[in-house]
Amino acid sequence: SKHTYNSIIDMLRGEPGLIIKGTGDDGTMPKMYIRGIGTNSEYTQPLFVVDGLRTENILYLQPEQVHSITVIKDGTSSIYGMEGGNGVIEIKTKAAVEASKNEAKAKKDLRKKNRQERKERKKKKIKD
Repeated sequence: SKHTYNSIIDMLRGEPGLIIKGTGDDGTMPKMYIRGIGTNSEYTQPLFVVDGLRTENILYLQPEQVHSITVIKDGTSSIYGMEGGNGVIEIKTKAAVEASKNEAKAKKDLRKKNRQERKERKKKKIKD
């Protein structure tokens, strides 16, 4: 089912275990925390990672730009070190997913071209 979201914050509200206080409509990041993580304070922000880059503010993102959201609240957040201690919200954009698909295709095409050239050189050596 396609759901229409008004904002990235609206989109995050659907994530299990994520508690959001505020809307972000005034341009300031609302307070968020991930349920089940023992934090020093009830309002300790998780780490936001957008396309592999750490960021403090995600309000610039539009819901239609988002490919996926992953809320990490278990031990796997430790790959982010101390910063990941309050959990991590990983967001992948459609642009980044598309770019990595294109990069993978370019690498594959290059390998194919190199194989073809090696075959051609072998054939040539045999002829000589």
